[in-house]
Amino acid sequence: MKEVVSDQDIEINNSEIGSSPPSCEHKCYGCSPCEAIQVPSTTSSRRSHLGLQYANYEPESWKCKCGPSLYSP
Repeated sequence: MKEVVSDQDIEINNSEIGSSPPSCEHKCYGCSPCEAIQVPSTTSSRRSHLGLQYANYEPESWKCKCGPSLYSP
């Protein structure tokens, strides 16, 4: 018996996990170079009862950076 695999199945298997960087074009108000970076998300200092279960989880978000300044994408 021969297994048939479609191109669509192959594309799904090759997709990347996680978010992709946003376009930072025109987001830094004329500052150059404006590039996408990942930054830690701010979290509450109060830990929930699930805190130990997700101790290694560190949420991040995308920002646009130019020099020392950060901008929302």
